[in-house]
Amino acid sequence: MSKPQDEAIGILKVALDAFFSGRVDIKNVLCQCAHVCQILGWSKQLSWFQNELFGYPEDVELPWYRKDIKGRTEWRVAGGFGTVLESVIDDRYRTTEEPTLQTAIDVRGGIDDILSAAESGCIKSTGKKSSKYISFREKHVDTKEVETYDKHVFQAILTRIENLVFKFVSESYAVLCHSGVLQDIWQGYRKKIDEHLIPIGLSRHLDAIRNGLNSANPQEWREAMWSCRDILHDLAAYLWRDQRKTYEHLPGKGENNKLEVTDGHYVNRLGAYLHQKGIDKEYGAYLRAEMQRIYNSIKTLNELDSKAHGKITLHDACSAAIGTYVLLGELITRTDMQPIMEYRSP
Repeated sequence: MSKPQDEAIGILKVALDAFFSGRVDIKNVLCQCAHVCQILGWSKQLSWFQNELFGYPEDVELPWYRKDIKGRTEWRVAGGFGTVLESVIDDRYRTTEEPTLQTAIDVRGGIDDILSAAESGCIKSTGKKSSKYISFREKHVDTKEVETYDKHVFQAILTRIENLVFKFVSESYAVLCHSGVLQDIWQGYRKKIDEHLIPIGLSRHLDAIRNGLNSANPQEWREAMWSCRDILHDLAAYLWRDQRKTYEHLPGKGENNKLEVTDGHYVNRLGAYLHQKGIDKEYGAYLRAEMQRIYNSIKTLNELDSKAHGKITLHDACSAAIGTYVLLGELITRTDMQPIMEYRSP
């Protein structure tokens, strides 16, 4: 294990202890996580932590939890305490106040701004002014229009940031602590996989998987998981080029109860490919079952994720990637990786 990795694990352990104790200084933890990303070279994750710390530039897309934050517009009395008091006790003034309207804002400020607003809310002037008549003093009171955002909307943003940071800390700690196991699997298959799959145009899927596992962005975890599916689909299209709709030598749900091997059935195609290459029937069935398990897992997680934010985790992406690499490694190790143009009796 490298020295930067050892240092990162130590920092993440301190951050985890803070979460578990219930005494989280979120600004401090954001700084700790940013340092972890810095020493490990996780540039995409570092950008998120820096934006949360110092604010999002205008040319950077805001995360969903900072967009369209609800507030209201109000007219408030301008001037000293006496003017305000006069306006409050005058019933006629109170009955002629402007109605409250709804408004919304995108929040780009850094963590200091969020923490401050979570304590007392936020008031922003719109620049509009007016004058209201107070009858009992027979004079006008200057008023100004403001946008008011209650503290609870910023507390909600803060909670979402804390939840995302905790997920990063927890999952990164687990991955780094157990990276030896992951590296053993990864390095054992990676060279063979790259040698065979990059020349046939599948490098973009491999890159997406690797980038996703090195990211703190849930969107990239999703992309990594979908690339696990897509690389198997595209590999099946490359290896299985027979144009018939079914494979006659294995049972299935196709015509005449045979195995359907059209484009949408990539698991069946790879199963038929293994059968044609003489792989033991039971072992071939096991690999097909593993491919189906990965597909079903990705499909289920995506359906859950579409219903609520943050369902897919780094652990999900790692699990899918490890399973996919094992399958790819077995295909490459046990076959000649030459396409089946027209299948024959095995």
